[in-house]
Formats: sequence, C-alpha cells, structure tokens
Amino acid sequence: MTHATPDPDESTNPQAETPEPAELPKRPSTENEKHSSFAADLAKAGAASGTTDPMALAKLAGSSLLRAMGAFTKGSIDTAKEIAEEVSAGEPLSEIFDTRVEQVRHAAVSVLGLEDSTNGYEARAKRGTVDNLKNYGNGLIKKSWNPSSQPRGAHPSFAAILHELTPDEARILRFLAVSGPQPAIDIRTKTPFGVGSERLAGGINMIADMAGCAWPDRDQHYLANLNRLGLVRFSEEPVEDFRRYSLVEAQPKADAAKDKAKKAIAVYRSIYLSLFGKQFCETVFDLEGYNAGGWAHYDPGDHIIGKGTPVPKKKHH
Repeated sequence: MTHATPDPDESTNPQAETPEPAELPKRPSTENEKHSSFAADLAKAGAASGTTDPMALAKLAGSSLLRAMGAFTKGSIDTAKEIAEEVSAGEPLSEIFDTRVEQVRHAAVSVLGLEDSTNGYEARAKRGTVDNLKNYGNGLIKKSWNPSSQPRGAHPSFAAILHELTPDEARILRFLAVSGPQPAIDIRTKTPFGVGSERLAGGINMIADMAGCAWPDRDQHYLANLNRLGLVRFSEEPVEDFRRYSLVEAQPKADAAKDKAKKAIAVYRSIYLSLFGKQFCETVFDLEGYNAGGWAHYDPGDHIIGKGTPVPKKKHH
C-alpha cells in the first residue's frame, strides 16, 4: 500500500504555520441571530466596563453596532446606506456613533431589556456639519408624534446647562429665583434731553454680593454667561421701589464712573430671571428654606402717617 509522503515542513517543523482552510460559504444570518449576536456583544461590553447605559453599551460594542445595523434599521435602507458610505469613506467610528447610535438605541434597549434613561435627546452631532445637524433635526421631527419622546418634566438642556455654570453663578440663580428682580444702574453723561449721552458704566448691581458669591467682582462675567444660557434677562424697566437704587448708586463702581465726566446721571434698570430660568431653578435647586438673606419677602417697613394717599371715590350712576 502506497502512503502519501508527509510534507517535510509539516512533519519536522512544529512552528510552521498551518494553512488556512478554504472559506466555506456563509449562511445568511437571520434577523434574530443578528439581534442575539449584538445583544451578546453589548452584554460583554457592559460587563467589562460596569455600565448598563444603552448608549454607552452601543459605543462599546464597536463593530457589532454596524453588523446589527441592517436588522435594526429595517424599513430605513437609506440610513444603512449612509452608514456604510461613512465607514468606507474612513469616517472615525466615534463620530459615526455619536450621530447614528440614536437610530438604533431603542432597538438595543428592547433587545437587552434595559431602561431607556436618555429620553431620546442625548444624541448630539459632535461635528456641526449641515448634514449632521439636519439628520438630527429631522430625527426630532419624526419622533414628535410620539408623546413618550416628549419631555414632560425637566427640559433635556438642564443637564448640559449645569455643566456650564460656576458655583458662584449657581448662587446668583438661586438668589434671583427667591428674591425676584434686582435693581441695576447705568451711569451716563448728563446732556440736555439725553442727546449725545454716553454710557460710562453699565449694569452696576449688588446681586453677586447679596447672593454670597466668592468672587463678587466677577459679577459681569457671571451675568453675561447666565444671559447667554437664556436664564437671566437685563431689562430697561426699573424695580417697583425706586429707593432700592440708592444703595447701588453709592457703590465704588458707580462713583468711579461718575468721576469720568463733569456731569453724570444714573439710569435705572433691573435684572431678573427669565421664565426658562425660573423653571430651571425650580428643577435643579432646593429653594425651600432659603430666604435669600432676608430678601425672599421685600418689606420696606413703611409706616403711613395720616390718612395716606386719597382713594378716588366711585361714582354711582
């Protein structure tokens, strides 16, 4: 009987590489198998990282997210094509995840049985390209019909706003939420009828001091940021009691501004929380038990001597 002579490399060299077997034809994966594979990869990623957040798991799963995209985007072939084009074009996976993971997150949550804590509003396009912004905006419009996608409690921007606040700015917001509108003044040059008047200083107030800020001299920076976030408004209307401006006019900033001109006047303004700012403060701060240093209820302590202001009598017809 004749035996085939073994390959000398295979018999004598144990470190020789074993030739790869011929690739067998792959059986098309069913949708359930894709879901199971994706769920398994997500579970492994979550166990390794200690997280159960669906969006974080989707990012950790890496290529599994793309493999499962065909199953999760059933009925949305355009989305799958766009993702494939982004991958082939060399787009970073992190960028693709940030703009696309929202489209498959609900499916991942359903597969894993996790609680969806993102409310569908955490997916943000890191790159402000027109396509990314338009895709995100169109996604919001498509979900607008679903009441479960609409936030009833805290606005989704509240969490992001908190990260853009300093501790002093938080104190200012809490103070304004309890004490109400506060007096502010502009110092301007005094001219006949205000013609040609120049502003020497603007927005002088005592809000940072009254709120207990660590750096009250940075009040203009704080208020500018709060205005940028839509929480605070600057009004040309004065507060009700004009006597409150006397203390503001006596501040060193006001005196320094008045010294810049021969004649100067103070223009009364006010600073207050916007409606959005009030909602924000009521949501993120514990206002109960805080009296804003005694300004929670303004009582000038006036005592009326005599009959007071006469009240017009009503005419009877």
